[in-house]
Amino acid sequence: MNLLKAIDLFLGEHKPTTAKSYLQPLKSLRDWVGPARELSDISPELLIEYFQMLSKRGYALATVQKHVITVKTFFNWIVKIDKLEKSPARVIKGRKLPRAISRDKAMSDAELSAIIDAVRYKPRDYALVIFLSDSGCRRGGAAGLRLQDINWRERTAKVTEKGDKPRFIAFGEHCQVALVKWLAYRGSLKGSLTGVYIFSFDGALMKPENISLIIRRAAAKAGVRVLSSHSLRHRKGHQYADARIAPSIAATALGHSDVLITLNSYYPGDWESAKKTLHELATDPSTLKDSPDNIVKFGR
Repeated sequence: MNLLKAIDLFLGEHKPTTAKSYLQPLKSLRDWVGPARELSDISPELLIEYFQMLSKRGYALATVQKHVITVKTFFNWIVKIDKLEKSPARVIKGRKLPRAISRDKAMSDAELSAIIDAVRYKPRDYALVIFLSDSGCRRGGAAGLRLQDINWRERTAKVTEKGDKPRFIAFGEHCQVALVKWLAYRGSLKGSLTGVYIFSFDGALMKPENISLIIRRAAAKAGVRVLSSHSLRHRKGHQYADARIAPSIAATALGHSDVLITLNSYYPGDWESAKKTLHELATDPSTLKDSPDNIVKFGR
């Protein structure tokens, strides 16, 4: 049996929703290995090469893990129906997904307030802190932010971050004012701009490391613990979870390639959090509305 026929049979054994989740990883394997390749010709070495290829292409950890689980499940099924004696995927090991990110790694509200006060009269640093706080942007995205990337009317911007992939972020009205004030201040300085990048004094491209350096210096001036720019990103992730924002929305806002990364990083799955939520959502008859639209009446 060739790979194409085996995949079709495998998908046909599952419900449409389950088959849909298996489809993309198996299509990727099929296209790389070749649809006409016989199952007996698929060796452990070949699958090792396949997963090495996925890693080199810069796939997110959660995406690679999904491919691993799907391929192992597929070949275990092939063994079960007696088309192979052993699964060639038995040597493939899954990759650990990121663990929950402790709140200790996130900048607290008190620390953010102290840092804002410390840089209040530094227009560039002030605008940068508010921008990172609003957007949860990575330092590379802030360093490469250009004037033409900002939509002032919608208060959004296009940033380029990990893997040179562009994405959109949003910021608030206060951040918009801070950015405008910084750009006006920069324009009043002597000398001419050499570029169009937002957060450098001369408009030239900044190194991402300099973004974290600015935040560390601001933290030192504020008298709080040493913090990097990423602590503001972690703060935003925990904000989304605390506000019960849907993980899919939070993943988009944070630029995660897979919602599992967002879930594992910021959304608690412990019993205490679940118990608190259940108690908050407990039924209170006095709050129920007897709206005609909500009442189902039965005739006698």
